[in-house]
Amino acid sequence: MSKHNAKKKGGTDMFRRLLFLSLTVAVVAAGLNMAQAGPGTMVNTVGPMAPPGTLTGTGTPWPPSTPGATQVYSGPQGGTFYANSPAGTWKYKTSSEFINYTTAGFVAYSSASSNSGTPLQKFIHRLPGLGAPGCTASNGTGTCNENELNQYIPIADADVTTYPGSDYYEIAVKDYTEKLHPDLPKATLMRAYVQLNSGNDPTWGGTISPAAEHYLGPLILAQMNRPVRIKFVNQLGVNGAGDLFIPVDKTYMGAGMGPKHADGTPCDPAMDTTCAMYTENRAVVHLHGGATPWISDGTPRQWIAPAGENTPFKRGVSQVNVPDMPDPQGLVDGVATYYYTNQQSNRLMFYHDHVYGTTRLDVYVGEAAGYLLTDPVETDLIDGTNLSTFNTANLKVIPNNGGGVYKWGVPLVLQDKTFVPQDIAIQDAYWTNPKWGTYGDLWFPHVYETNQDPNAPDQSGANNFGRWDYGPWFWPPVLIDAAHQTAAGPVHQWQLSSTPEAFMDTPVINGAAYPYMDVNPEPYRFRILNASNDRPYNLQMYVADPLGYSSAATNNTSTEVKMVDAIPRPVCTATLTTSCTCDGVNSPPGCFPTTWPTDGRDGGVPDPALAGPKFVQIGTEGGFLPKSVVLDNQPVNYVYNRRNIVVLDVQDKTLLLAAAERADVIVDFSKYAGQTVILYNDCPTPMPAFDTRYDYYTWDPDQTYQGGAPTTQPGYGPNTRTIMQFRVAATPTANTNLTTALYDDPVKLAALDAGLKEAFDATQPKPIVPEKAYGSTADHYAKIQDYTMTFTPVGETAAKTITFKSKAIQELWDPWGRMNATLGVELPFTNNNIQTTIPLGYLDPTTEFIHNNETQIWKITHNGVDTHPVHVHLYNAQLINRVGWDGAIRPPDPNELGWKETIKMKPLEDVIIALRPTLPTLPFALPNSVRPVDPTMPIGATLTLINPVDGNAISVVNKLTNYGQEYVWHCHILGHEENDFMRVQTLRTPINLDFENDGMRDLAVWRPSTGNWYVLLSSTNSVKPAVKLGRLGDIPVSGDYDGDSKSDLAVWRPTSGIWYVLDSSTNTLEPNVVLGANGDIPVFADYDGDAKTDKAVFTPSTGIWKIISSSNGTTRTQKLGRSGDIPVPSDYTGDGNVDIAVWRPTSGNWYILNSSTNLLEPTITFGTSTDTPVPGDYDGDGQSDRAVYHTNGTWGVIFSSNNLTNSVTTIAALIAPAAGDIPVPGDYCGDHKTRPSIWRPSTHTLYTQNCSTGALRSVLFSTAVSTDTIIK
Repeated sequence: MSKHNAKKKGGTDMFRRLLFLSLTVAVVAAGLNMAQAGPGTMVNTVGPMAPPGTLTGTGTPWPPSTPGATQVYSGPQGGTFYANSPAGTWKYKTSSEFINYTTAGFVAYSSASSNSGTPLQKFIHRLPGLGAPGCTASNGTGTCNENELNQYIPIADADVTTYPGSDYYEIAVKDYTEKLHPDLPKATLMRAYVQLNSGNDPTWGGTISPAAEHYLGPLILAQMNRPVRIKFVNQLGVNGAGDLFIPVDKTYMGAGMGPKHADGTPCDPAMDTTCAMYTENRAVVHLHGGATPWISDGTPRQWIAPAGENTPFKRGVSQVNVPDMPDPQGLVDGVATYYYTNQQSNRLMFYHDHVYGTTRLDVYVGEAAGYLLTDPVETDLIDGTNLSTFNTANLKVIPNNGGGVYKWGVPLVLQDKTFVPQDIAIQDAYWTNPKWGTYGDLWFPHVYETNQDPNAPDQSGANNFGRWDYGPWFWPPVLIDAAHQTAAGPVHQWQLSSTPEAFMDTPVINGAAYPYMDVNPEPYRFRILNASNDRPYNLQMYVADPLGYSSAATNNTSTEVKMVDAIPRPVCTATLTTSCTCDGVNSPPGCFPTTWPTDGRDGGVPDPALAGPKFVQIGTEGGFLPKSVVLDNQPVNYVYNRRNIVVLDVQDKTLLLAAAERADVIVDFSKYAGQTVILYNDCPTPMPAFDTRYDYYTWDPDQTYQGGAPTTQPGYGPNTRTIMQFRVAATPTANTNLTTALYDDPVKLAALDAGLKEAFDATQPKPIVPEKAYGSTADHYAKIQDYTMTFTPVGETAAKTITFKSKAIQELWDPWGRMNATLGVELPFTNNNIQTTIPLGYLDPTTEFIHNNETQIWKITHNGVDTHPVHVHLYNAQLINRVGWDGAIRPPDPNELGWKETIKMKPLEDVIIALRPTLPTLPFALPNSVRPVDPTMPIGATLTLINPVDGNAISVVNKLTNYGQEYVWHCHILGHEENDFMRVQTLRTPINLDFENDGMRDLAVWRPSTGNWYVLLSSTNSVKPAVKLGRLGDIPVSGDYDGDSKSDLAVWRPTSGIWYVLDSSTNTLEPNVVLGANGDIPVFADYDGDAKTDKAVFTPSTGIWKIISSSNGTTRTQKLGRSGDIPVPSDYTGDGNVDIAVWRPTSGNWYILNSSTNLLEPTITFGTSTDTPVPGDYDGDGQSDRAVYHTNGTWGVIFSSNNLTNSVTTIAALIAPAAGDIPVPGDYCGDHKTRPSIWRPSTHTLYTQNCSTGALRSVLFSTAVSTDTIIK
């Protein structure tokens, strides 16, 4: 059962959350008791621990109730189920030797041995390159830049005629095989994207048939502001034939049972074990980093199953096709359409799977490909032209890599894989499913091996083979209820479990294991993507050990990096010039920088004398940086100051890329003619609390005694350090200076930086918070105590104060006792006496509400031990700074400036980011995302969720709910993302009467005697200069008529029916529109859901509504109501469209016409003739609640959420009522909740609720007078 199902069934998940809420105080106060989200610290005892017993009747490994049960012994040295790629023959212990093991000592290796298969030789085949449409592959001699195995990445060929002004592709996903290394015994079974339609892009010449499937293809080459349209076809096998060929944990959210039986009848997975399962052949496409409309964002619930699949679940509940492409209603099975705007600057993106429940598995087996976006300024900087008009000096400062397919850079896509060894039955005895891969296919971890062992024979309490902590054996113990301890069929068996991460042993670049690349001694531009599921990289360049190592079969030399001891060395002097530490005065060639590690680590560190070319970074996943960053080659080093709260975090590094991060770099090989350079990685895995068993390198210690791998031999894998080789030609090309590289030449660097500045200013959004890097005179950083920041935004003249929105990362446990981590909220203005963190899962009520062009600053508090790369959809963010819990401020690294959409969140630090989401311009209108709260449960089921306000449990009815334009944000360690480390982001239609787009309602009055408007801004408590619009007799009708997320000043003139609207976006009057007459009531609202206010009137005498749709200009006529009724239009159904509605004072009846069905909702009687109707979203669930204001000052509300009986909740009077009081409820706090509020004209004061405490808050509007009309 998945985590969210556990919530529905009751106590365990709630107990777990409450347990951790109680723990937070201790954690904050003492910095103790944090659950690990990565492998635990290994306990290296005198010998191997007895392996844990198989659990019978449990959903977690080895509960204390069944110690000593029969165990299948497995793995190098037995006792583990973590396999490694083929590495030749190794020795292991037999089962009897383990059984006979006692605390007396270490049992020596027996004579038993096993052949794991042919080890993979390093650097014996070329890097797969880019292949142009129509190229011919021929085992390394063709025209596709293919290697000896015919591997290459095909470039997609666009159809440029079907949708004029757009590039159109038809792309499918399917199973296929491809050989990734010559030493593998066969082609590996994987999945791939493949183009189906022929292209006719004149760039490639004529109509060309698409290429066959290849790993990481087809790469889409896109242009700024030219849309890409995709028809996506799911061609995976059906009815079992398309199942995944690696283990699937059905307890993960979205991977198990759904709300229907196989015949389509309703089913409740919480009560019925015969509900149909979601299939393993679902697919979706997410353009990672794209400015994409939500319907095309490819979020987890937007998947499709292939046509012909026998399932009641054909497509995800949020899947919506592009309105102006075929099948907008999604009636054709197995097909989806996407629209990518490309309204961004140049950057490397990638498109990959994002299916609910199987993302990590789908991506691992191949569902990922490149997406390279170019822009005119970038092209100018490559060509030395000024076609964009922004390269005024005709700078030619970015290498073109020989032109052709590499004009915009050479892609290097980094991943890690483990291949099934020949002796899989020895290494992983539970790899028994016949659908899973065989020798040479992909292996994936599937056994949750616990760090703890309460019954360890040496009484250590530790399991030497463990990798992850287990909640019931942690302190304080996590209680697991019976539902999560009992094996109920195949779903809950512990040998088919998810694991927090999957760190593999073989680096794969562009789809090839350990490739090499031939380069010339000149600068190259590389576009690097970390597409590994979970593994981070610290990339460096070193000249290969000149002594070399030989792979006997091929005599392949220069396969290793020369290592030296990681020890302190004396400071260099005039006479001491070798094996010494550089001091700035005496720095002889090859001296050891002061940051070079001296911690005595196993395996040593690279010799700095053989440091290779430096990376010159010019961009990230967010496009160009404002200035280049030269990265000296630096082995990873750690914070060793024991008084620093982030002790042992990564401190020194080179090019550090967490999962999904990208780097745009220039590498100049000019000084390395005739030499071999190795791309080297030494990043701790996980980061920073690394487990040495995931660090594979030449001559590494034999770790089979603790479930690791045997020693890696020179020239072979598994090796995660030496991942790629560059063979630099001896003869330079013309005009190449072999003595000076780009990073050594101040003149060249200055020219590069001048070009980058031009490009950054021309193509990137202006940064939000001013920093010196963007031309400000000072940096602006947040302190640990700060909850606001005051600054003058870049490009503006007035200072602005923004209140932070507090977010959180909390590492804890899932209902089975396995480790997980989640996002959440951190209570603001906290102290040591109150609980601070409220962890929230994917299903819990939304807390991230964003508006178009609205500026927000988030303060994300990280209570945990992992470095999490957190990815936001739709927009990029500006990293302002990090600050340790001890108050130490850490500015962004120079290569983190500009814009990013994947940001590293480090342990025990707060991360402050600024964001300003901007919706792309579209040629069609968008619906809202309206779906069940929990799509895996039937409508009407009762869900137990967490209240983001106080952390308490709330019961919520599973019903269709409006999530606006729905996006997500999440950790991009895929093992974390799918284990509830993900939250919904809702971009909603802006609230009315928000004149500055800060997400909060502003106070506004209109003075009939003069026509002047006065607006009191909520953000600054200042009054905007008066604007004159209207005259005596007009009726104010302010709304967002131009769709810029700001309310416009507007009046309706009953005598003529003319609507006068002053657009805030242009500060000009709209053309006059005539609608209505004397006696009508203006009922302006967004009835068509296009985020623009529609002009509308209600005629009481006839009950007729007339609405001019802003999306298409047509006039709709609808009858509802009669004379005496009060119009109360609002979005009661949560579909994003305002519903026509009236309230009848004589009976108290509410009549609501559902905008989706055009049928009347059930009539509810509520209120009396003396009440004032005040509908609004008082509970913040996206649906308007029926509400009335009583003459005694109290409020009555029927909440749309958490209410099965339409019961009335009474809200106490804010203040004793006075004559003339006017109810003006609204979202005065920016949290999308309507708050009871009163406007008192006599004192021109607003009485509302304090946003944090709910206590009375008064706001004096001194400019207003008693005769002004309050804008409602």
